[in-house]
Amino acid sequence: MIMLDDLGYTDLGPYGGDAATPNIDALAQDGLQFSNFHAYPVCAPTRAALMTGQDPHRVGLGSMEGFTAPGVPTTTPGYRGTLDGDYTGIAETLSDADYATYQVGKWHLGDAPEQTPRALGFEQNFTMYDGAASHYADKLRHAPREVAPVDTVLYERNGQPVEELPDDFYSTHAYTDEMLRMIEEGRESDRPFFGYLAYTAVHDPLHVPDAVLIDQYFDLYLENNDYNKLRAERIDRLADKGLIDPDIATRWPVQTPDWDALNPQQKRDLAYRMAVYAAMIDDVDRQIGRLTDHLEETGEYDNTLIVVTSDNGAASASRVVYTAKPGSAEWQDEHYPLVGDVESYGLPGSYPTLGLPNAQVSSGPYFHTKTTVFEGGTRVPTIVKTPGGNDEGEGPRVVDTFTHIVDLYPTFAEYAGAAINNADPLAGDSAKPLFDVVSDQIGTNEFGMELFGHRVYREGDWKLVYAPVLAGGSGTYALYNLDSDPGETRDLIDTHQDIAQRLAEKWEQFAAENGVVPAPFDVVEASAPRIAELMYSIDWTE
Repeated sequence: MIMLDDLGYTDLGPYGGDAATPNIDALAQDGLQFSNFHAYPVCAPTRAALMTGQDPHRVGLGSMEGFTAPGVPTTTPGYRGTLDGDYTGIAETLSDADYATYQVGKWHLGDAPEQTPRALGFEQNFTMYDGAASHYADKLRHAPREVAPVDTVLYERNGQPVEELPDDFYSTHAYTDEMLRMIEEGRESDRPFFGYLAYTAVHDPLHVPDAVLIDQYFDLYLENNDYNKLRAERIDRLADKGLIDPDIATRWPVQTPDWDALNPQQKRDLAYRMAVYAAMIDDVDRQIGRLTDHLEETGEYDNTLIVVTSDNGAASASRVVYTAKPGSAEWQDEHYPLVGDVESYGLPGSYPTLGLPNAQVSSGPYFHTKTTVFEGGTRVPTIVKTPGGNDEGEGPRVVDTFTHIVDLYPTFAEYAGAAINNADPLAGDSAKPLFDVVSDQIGTNEFGMELFGHRVYREGDWKLVYAPVLAGGSGTYALYNLDSDPGETRDLIDTHQDIAQRLAEKWEQFAAENGVVPAPFDVVEASAPRIAELMYSIDWTE
């Protein structure tokens, strides 16, 4: 299970991306490419659902990093921001089926004794507990913490703190090294393994140690980084692959500046951001290639189910989002002293982010970005290589069935022949029949979701959405038909009030069953300006 962090829908080669991803391309050629796979809009809820098989509210992750729906304190059950409640971890379930279980990389589910990878059944782990960090050996957080260690993130190996990292540490490379070591050591036994490899690439700060690679992509973007054209090119490539209608209607977040209003320095700034971002994607693909090469060399590639996906859509927030608490801005300026120098992007001490216009390019035809319940926030690139590979032998089998991260827990359990003994029923359904071409659907094709007071209920192609105006919504319920309007540009609620009413009632039922606290629309709207200021601003260099 390979989880990438904040990767947009069109960022990989099979989805029309600019970065070279030959190893992920090869996985797609051998397997399935999902065009309608979804996660939650931010990382921790997605990871909670993956590890427990539950709706995030049932296990404490209805909020994240202290952010909740307005008026809902973090002491509220379901909104504490760390694992809580009754669940059985996927690693526990697979351990019961005599699988060796390995976890490497980002966790973001809490670090209390009952919330660790070891507590959830992983036999070996190399874990970064925080939500974001410098990718280098300095271990710097994105903002100060109120309890020790104040400045640095928490790393752990097999239950023991990792106090120092080697000088040449870079997260993507080190995580791959750790997973390969665990797999190789496990070959001494006859047990199959489950590996959860959670890269922090491509989460900000955008860091990559290969300056030559950055320059290569900067040369690509410097003369062609008008985000209107870049987005159109991504959409054209998706259309050429048969993944989207070339005439799809699209829209931009309201905070997107006009390209012609930007000065040359701002345009250069955006080009550098895209260059470092693309270099990170190129780099993580090379590391995934190391993993697949090892599986092929050891004769296990054909026996292994491999999933590559993202925890949410591309991130639009600037580094300002981490400076909301008093003193955080000054702390960040001190610990990331290269902020403000475009040519430092990617180096230790820099803190570049992707930026709202570039993030919408990454989302391609789908509207908006991470933290929103629109398709750009939740629809993520997903490649699945099944044991034995693609029987069709003619490239990816494209799957357009609605699927969700909650479906992976029961899928892994079925492949492993493991009994599911969760305290609560799982939120998803096994996708193995879909993978095996036994069925073309998973579950009921209905899905409810809530984050920060934003709401979604899907029923087939119908999608009911509440989002604040400044987050791309209407300020009240809106209704979209994703079959005719996947870009979510036409609100059909006035002509289909009966459908909207039915879906609103189903959302209320979903909320009641999962411990969701419905925040009143006017309260969410009142808090929206400050949140939008943090989430959708661009921290231009000077």
